[in-house]
Amino acid sequence: MMTNRQTLTLSCLAPDAGLSDTMTGLTVLDAYLADPAAAATKTGPEWIKVAPRGKFTARDGRQFDVDPELLAARFVTDGVDLPIDVDHATVKKAMFGESAPAVGWISKLEARADGLYAKVEWLQAGLDVLTARTHRYISPTLKHDDNGKAYWIHSAALVAAPAASMPAVASADLTSQTTQLREKPMLKAIAAALGLSEDASEASCLSALTGLKSRIDPAIHQEALTKVQTLSSELEARNKADHQGKVEVLLESALAAKKIVPAQRDQYAALCATNDGLAQVTALFGTMTATLAASGLDGKKDPAGQLATLSAEDREVMKMMGQTEEEFRKANGLTAA
Repeated sequence: MMTNRQTLTLSCLAPDAGLSDTMTGLTVLDAYLADPAAAATKTGPEWIKVAPRGKFTARDGRQFDVDPELLAARFVTDGVDLPIDVDHATVKKAMFGESAPAVGWISKLEARADGLYAKVEWLQAGLDVLTARTHRYISPTLKHDDNGKAYWIHSAALVAAPAASMPAVASADLTSQTTQLREKPMLKAIAAALGLSEDASEASCLSALTGLKSRIDPAIHQEALTKVQTLSSELEARNKADHQGKVEVLLESALAAKKIVPAQRDQYAALCATNDGLAQVTALFGTMTATLAASGLDGKKDPAGQLATLSAEDREVMKMMGQTEEEFRKANGLTAA
């Protein structure tokens, strides 16, 4: 009787893991290894050994480390029966929507002294394959880390490995196979975007990409650059004019309010050359009062023999301009001290 565990799929248990990411098929064990009597009676063995215990080297030279207790515990935690298929169809075909029927179900995993064993409920299709003896070897598909430590068994497959001394394994290069399968949809998408047929080769796609460069008219490209430069210049000129207008308004207001004398105008204008300078002079004018009305210095120099007294605002301007008192008096037409 089948259990009620749901069928395992890669997407539901490992949505963030690519098939090419350390998913490995191993062909190492005869399906009848754990139950030789089943072969004689032409029935499916109830228990099969799916992986040896500890570290071992696969036929292609890769090294793996299997902890049967860890894998058995993961199986219990997942609560999902694992499929047995033929030639790893669950991995190779199902992800592309092709038929990949199970021929048996692993309903229990058990850690034993020599490795990991699985209790199997064989379907008729699986019994037919075993009876025909066309695929009599078990190849588990394991997920492992960079050090070869297996931490999840995805499925198992019946494969046609003729003998243990076989130099190559039917599913030994599963990683590169699945990588190629995953790349095909991407290549098709790129070909379609380039206006090519879906079966276009990688060389054709690269050629089309190279040809894109020649499709851009140099004159149109230069025209676009010129427009950008023109717009940039116009924006810069407009910002400059706007800034100058603000400076003019500020200085004329300060003159009208008797906060500065005409001889100081150019100095303040120089201080307002930048946005920061304009902000500082505006703040300075905000603290100044109309104290120049009675000075008698508007538009003329000091009366002969008299020395004009500099105000606190004058000295603040001297500080901002980096001037000495003598330089300030000379710039403003005042008698030297």
